[in-house]
Order: sequence, then C-alpha cells, then structure tokens
Amino acid sequence: MNRRTTARIVGGLFVTATVAGVLSAVLLAGDRSRAGALLVVVMAAAIAMIPAAIFPVLRERGEGVAVGYVVARTLEVVLLLLSALGPLVAASGGDASWSGTYGTWGYPVSSLFFCLAVVLLNGALWRGGLVPRLISGWALVAVVPYAVDALLVLFGVIEVSAPAHAVLIAPLSVSEMVLALWLLIKGFNR
Repeated sequence: MNRRTTARIVGGLFVTATVAGVLSAVLLAGDRSRAGALLVVVMAAAIAMIPAAIFPVLRERGEGVAVGYVVARTLEVVLLLLSALGPLVAASGGDASWSGTYGTWGYPVSSLFFCLAVVLLNGALWRGGLVPRLISGWALVAVVPYAVDALLVLFGVIEVSAPAHAVLIAPLSVSEMVLALWLLIKGFNR
C-alpha cells in the first residue's frame, strides 16, 4: 500500500473513531445504553485498525516507537471494549453490576493509554516531518490537559459529565480531527 493510501485510511479511521465516540457519549448520557455501547465497539474497532494501518510509516521512524504505538492503542482498545460490555449486558437483561467497578477507572485508564499513544505518534510525526509540525506540536501540547482530565476523573475530582471535562479534552480532540483532515486531503509529507 502506498503512503497516500495509508494516509487516507488512517485519516478515515481517526474520523470514524471520533464520530463514533462522540455519538456514544451522547447516547450513553441520554440513557440509550445499547446503542451507545455498540458505538463504543465501533470506535474501538476503528482505533484498533489505526496502528496496523500506520505501522509501516512509523516503523520507518523507529521500530520501538511503532511497536509502542501498537501496544498503547491495543491496551486502550481492550479497556474500551470492557466499558462497552456493562451497558450491553444490562440492555440484554443480564447482570452488569460488575461493570460498576470498571466504570470508575476504565475510562480514565484507557485515556491514559490514549495519551501515551498520542505522544508516540505525534513525536514520530514531528521528528519525521510527516505532517506540518504545527499539527504534531499542537497534539503534543494538547495531550497534557487531556492527561490531567484522565487523572482528575480517575481520582474522582471531576465527572465525565462535568463542563471541565469537555474543556480539558477539547484541544486534543480538535487536534486529532485536524490531523485526520490533513491525512485525508494532503497525506504524509515526503
């Protein structure tokens, strides 16, 4: 697969994951747990495919970074899928009480693995000049408030429904969509 095709696939997967994630949050907050949980599964599937698609490009920048990115995203996906199980079991009439414990730490821990993946990916993009440095640099700065949010949620300081949560995750969320659009439209720099 050529780099242009790879860039388009990765960009499309980023958009798919983000749209599914936003819709799942809206549906889960609106007590439509089955549909919300299914969208978490869609998001996790898209996230799982990103490292496989971008691996050849990252490997050119270093095997360790490429493998680290795969591992971080895989751990993020596993935790996301666990979060989807509780609402799906409950919507099917089963006992999902076990997911209460997961609900208190699952989202923030998966978010911390996401933050690690962001640093690995955007560090490689920055060093390799694969996208404009403004895009990868923005992500490297925006990952800090995102990680702070994950820690605040993990320790019960704020809830995912709090306005502060949205403020802390917004810069990285927008940055990821800018990267996705760049990859879809322009591809990787030579």
